[in-house]
Amino acid sequence: MITDRILKLFLLLTVFSGLTIGCSGSTDSTNPAPAPGGEFNLETAITLGELSLVAYEQLKQCIETGKEAITVPAPFNLEEVIYEGVDSAINPTCADDTNVVPIAFIATEGKNIYLAFRGTANIADALTDILDTQVSYTLVPDGGKVSQGFLNKYMGTDTNPIRATVFSKLDELVGTGNYDNLYVTGHSMGGALAVTAFPDLSQNLSIANLFMYNFAEPAVGDSDFVSTYQGEYGADRVSCRVVNTNDLVPKLPPLGLDCTDLMYAHVSGDHPITFGVTLPDLPDFNDFNCEPVAINAAIFAYGVSNLEDIVTDHEMCTYFKTLCTQGSDPSTCDVRAIGCDSE
Repeated sequence: MITDRILKLFLLLTVFSGLTIGCSGSTDSTNPAPAPGGEFNLETAITLGELSLVAYEQLKQCIETGKEAITVPAPFNLEEVIYEGVDSAINPTCADDTNVVPIAFIATEGKNIYLAFRGTANIADALTDILDTQVSYTLVPDGGKVSQGFLNKYMGTDTNPIRATVFSKLDELVGTGNYDNLYVTGHSMGGALAVTAFPDLSQNLSIANLFMYNFAEPAVGDSDFVSTYQGEYGADRVSCRVVNTNDLVPKLPPLGLDCTDLMYAHVSGDHPITFGVTLPDLPDFNDFNCEPVAINAAIFAYGVSNLEDIVTDHEMCTYFKTLCTQGSDPSTCDVRAIGCDSE
């Protein structure tokens, strides 16, 4: 995992200054009524938390040594690494390929397939996070609108197609008849990509059971997207959002605003945990009349004043270790905190 705190602070500031308006979790009447996302399973959350950490570790492995160094821990089997194109002038790249870094991976174990998206770790990712203007989600009928940045990241480019690569490998694996369950996960931006993928995978992949667990995910789409997303829920379609009650990122974009093409709502299924520092209340963004510059300035000032605590409250390592303390074997679980020793 990228551990340099200066980089993390810069990236988080960039995210905060770009996630400017919307209504995430608002009580506004335009938001859909809450619906269950399925029963939360702690051991599943721990397993997927581990794989979210692995996604960060794979970036480190590729940058330091190259693509051949990318691994997953036992008992998982690595099936595919998905790469995104980046500009080496402003981003660290894989040691043996200066055009790409890993953005996701697919692994298997038993009857299970796992798809894990990596969270924000470089300048390219930060630029994804700040593109919060909404565009139509056309991957399923009545998909509403989602963040342009997250959808662009999920789709990839002609040179490095992310969605197409994911579906190609998943179709291949499902076609063997050996797998019944698909688990999708990610932290922060990776969690947003997992939410972006969920209705697409639910409707367009022939998998019996689909489980999405993410960590610290910012809101992805509008109320129409949320309605369609939650319409997939059932015994074979489970969606859970693990949220630190002190974490700022899941509270973004700002709450309770009614701004054209920038109205955000969270999908339901949140599972709260608590660690870190309680932050001061956010400004009342209704005072800024949907003016992006004024909202950006307020968020930037808030971020500068609270940066260290914001970073602490958002760390995937602490999300994972907090879940471990609640599990059946905390000491063994903590050993699985990949890449966290230097945090």
